[in-house]
Amino acid sequence: MKRKVVAITGGIGSGKTLVRDIVQKKGYFSIDCDSLAREVSSRPQVVQSVEQLLGSEFVENGKLNRRAIRNKIFSDCNLLESYNALFFEEVKKLLDERIGGLQGNDVSPVFVEISVFDAFEYRWDEVWLVEAKKLTRVNRVMERDLTDRQVVSDIMSRQRVCRKYTVKLTNDGTVDDLKTHVETALVN
Repeated sequence: MKRKVVAITGGIGSGKTLVRDIVQKKGYFSIDCDSLAREVSSRPQVVQSVEQLLGSEFVENGKLNRRAIRNKIFSDCNLLESYNALFFEEVKKLLDERIGGLQGNDVSPVFVEISVFDAFEYRWDEVWLVEAKKLTRVNRVMERDLTDRQVVSDIMSRQRVCRKYTVKLTNDGTVDDLKTHVETALVN
């Protein structure tokens, strides 16, 4: 029997990681596509490609300066597209490897946190969309990343909203409220 693969998606600051943490604490296996992207970004050929695309000031000691890159690429739509193209197929390959490498007869769902839902074609069994009010999201990201409102606004303006979801989780309340929403989604 094939494992069910559930995408957890939503805009920056919506609470995707919190939802992933909740399902993981309930014993489900989870994968974070941002972590996979960081793994891909450490490959020398990727670092070299980013340096060619953006310039040497975005690479420090052979590693990508992710904060500087984020501040640059989200203010230019074409640059964002070119940058993302360097990563998405490699991330998809790693995702397939991780899911395929799961051991045992366990057929419980695998939850995959994916920020850029349309980054690549994938056959999701379910899509969980995490939403929160814009001001709430902006404030969360400013506090979490110690960044300014304009950077967060630039990122939010470039993110596309997923319209093909099977479950919508609203995260404007407390963590306990969100846990209740997640538990309900797990039962249904």
